[in-house]
Amino acid sequence: MKPRFLYILVLLLFAGCGYHVAGKAGQMPGGVETLAIPVFTNKTIKPDIESAVTSAFVSEFVTTVSVAGDAPFVMEGVITAYSLTPVSFTKSDVNQEYRLTVTMSLRILNENTGAVIWQDRSVTDYEDFAVNIDDVAATKDREADALRKLSRDTARLVKERMMEGF
Repeated sequence: MKPRFLYILVLLLFAGCGYHVAGKAGQMPGGVETLAIPVFTNKTIKPDIESAVTSAFVSEFVTTVSVAGDAPFVMEGVITAYSLTPVSFTKSDVNQEYRLTVTMSLRILNENTGAVIWQDRSVTDYEDFAVNIDDVAATKDREADALRKLSRDTARLVKERMMEGF
């Protein structure tokens, strides 16, 4: 009798109660099919980061929607924070790893109506990278690489959230 009870219990668990996550998987919000992504605005003190961030978003979204300059929908991005924080040190208390953190505000607008289709005012992500204490240029290169990776990862996560209806 116990195996039969266990079998029924397992069936009931797999049957579920009909709960599901809200949202329409696989669709952009508001029926967006063509999207313009102009260069994001950089409101940080770090110069020239907007190109890398915007490029990552264009590359990510071009696989889902047509990215065009004259699209009826526009993704606006504002980079609001850029920070480097030491996260690990040597025994001599020398920094050996930084955490790059970027925060941005994003929204998709219907250019014809001015309606906000999707918005997130605080998208934050981070990426850690190693410091080369003997070569400042190498550390700067690693920082640039970390920004590119962070931007790609953030763009992918934002697109996934949009397509899941969040």
